[in-house]
Amino acid sequence: MESQPTLQNEIIKGSKFAIQFGLLLLVIGIIAIVYPFGFGKFTVMIIGSFLLIGGILRIIFAILSPSMGSLLMRYLYGIFMVLAGIYIIMNPESGLEVLTMVMAVYFIIDGITNVIYSFSLMPIGGGFFLLISGIITLILGIMIFTRWPESSNYIIGIYLGIKLALDGLTLFLSGKAIKKTAEVVS
Repeated sequence: MESQPTLQNEIIKGSKFAIQFGLLLLVIGIIAIVYPFGFGKFTVMIIGSFLLIGGILRIIFAILSPSMGSLLMRYLYGIFMVLAGIYIIMNPESGLEVLTMVMAVYFIIDGITNVIYSFSLMPIGGGFFLLISGIITLILGIMIFTRWPESSNYIIGIYLGIKLALDGLTLFLSGKAIKKTAEVVS
């Protein structure tokens, strides 16, 4: 007769998955940092593939839709997504440049917003760290912008690599801590 899974066993099983997935993310993040141009192109290809698949699904939805309202717009939007996806897949360097510019603009806007918002938090505390974060984010955005399009070859891969490596390390360490706590409880 098989024993019933206990909560503790399920927690240990889940923590092992977190450890393994964390290690996988960490390795992918390190690869992205070491080979940022290739990883950036890969990322753009994935985005292009999602646009292509999404566009095809939108066209199918437009065909199957019983409503005639905005039918032309659904077709046009689907066709636009398909064409954009094909263009990005066929020209990943151009897609990488566009994605890098979008990231630079986002960082600049996010940095300015954080700096402005930090002043409203100063009287109640906590605004100082938001101010520092905003200034750093703003500087990163300006650095990317002033080095664009040359920065397109590496910046997406490096930033995604750092993010994946940090997320992977966090997941790995959290999984280890949860597993250790569950084992101690037994």
